[in-house]
Amino acid sequence: MEGNPKTYFVFNERSILVSYNCPTNSKLISNISNTKKRIVTHMNDCILDIVQSINSILVIFDRTKISADDLIKKLKKIEDTEDDLSKYNKIWQIPVCYDFKYAVDLKNLAKEKKLSPSEIINIHKSKIYDVLSMGFLPGFMYMGFTDEKLHCERKEIPSLNIKKGSIGIALNQTCIYSQDSPGGWHIIGISPLDFFDLKSKNPCFAKPGDKIQFIEISSKKYQQMKKENSVKPIYK
Repeated sequence: MEGNPKTYFVFNERSILVSYNCPTNSKLISNISNTKKRIVTHMNDCILDIVQSINSILVIFDRTKISADDLIKKLKKIEDTEDDLSKYNKIWQIPVCYDFKYAVDLKNLAKEKKLSPSEIINIHKSKIYDVLSMGFLPGFMYMGFTDEKLHCERKEIPSLNIKKGSIGIALNQTCIYSQDSPGGWHIIGISPLDFFDLKSKNPCFAKPGDKIQFIEISSKKYQQMKKENSVKPIYK
């Protein structure tokens, strides 16, 4: 991963934080995702957990099996491996209804950005987004990066009840609310899918390093898919 200078920090007595000191972009997200896969493949016997973020990895290890110094040496060796594991990442197609009934902030955002609601929708769905990290809520995906025309600050007054499946944008990112929640993102659509399912082997079907493609659906189709309550995300 030449060109991505890294720092290794003993975060606490059983974890190492690897920080990537470079601009956040698709290449960096792919590199971090690949590194996580290599650690799992080659060091699973001494690793307890790995937490991937937008520009870092927190590696939690078993102190009875490896020291912090030895772990850092192994991490440096693994990260110099050149194999490309990005082929294992998926592109998920997420159905989204942009109807004003669910896109509660779309009109105001369009006015603020001096665009029509249709232009906002077309720009938003025209890109394929990287899943940057998971957080805030179980299954909540931070995705980047939105077109510069859609960049916006969070709402000055957060909404108290954003509906599960709502699609939001703020700053240079887009997100999906995995459950009902307060929040400050501008809501421009909604998806009928479940983004966190405790009954599933993998409660969050997507992971950092995967990609998201939004597919527009009608309000009627959204209601139909919600009623069926068995619609699964599609990947390619």
